[in-house]
Amino acid sequence: MKKIIAAIAFSLALTACGYVDKYEEGVIDYEPTYCYAALGGGVECYREPVAGEDRRLVNYYGKHPSRYDAPEKPAPAEYQAPAMVNSWVKDPEPVIRAMPKGDTADRPWLASGYQAPAPQSASPQATQAFLRQAHEHLSRAIQKDSQEKLSTLNEAISRAESEGAGTSGETSSGAPPFR
Repeated sequence: MKKIIAAIAFSLALTACGYVDKYEEGVIDYEPTYCYAALGGGVECYREPVAGEDRRLVNYYGKHPSRYDAPEKPAPAEYQAPAMVNSWVKDPEPVIRAMPKGDTADRPWLASGYQAPAPQSASPQATQAFLRQAHEHLSRAIQKDSQEKLSTLNEAISRAESEGAGTSGETSSGAPPFR
């Protein structure tokens, strides 16, 4: 058993003295340079490897970065809550508005003492009346538009008939083509 342990220890000692990979064997005599990928597709190079940035390593010259000792971790921060207080004060939120210039009689909301009117709550009857009025107005507008288009079309037809466009095969420039 002791021979097996001694053989394993000896082989570990020999592998520690060797190269990590073939690339390291080729560049170990170069000046140490360690290049890491940066944001924007750039590359940043340093004389010593940056601890914890192994995934960004692009290339290196000199010893393999694993041969360097990692720096000691900093002591954990000791956080403490602030002393207890019995009261606190919050400043009111600022009201952002345009700086009034000149006479503000026509713009009362810019005056310093302006109070916005409170909105009235809508009743179901008022809502129905508003919707009925909107429907009537829209219906009248659609009916008026349809009447105007129909009268324009009738005028174009009567003009085409009076000019004799039906016999010559040509239509007036303002009338739509009929087939």
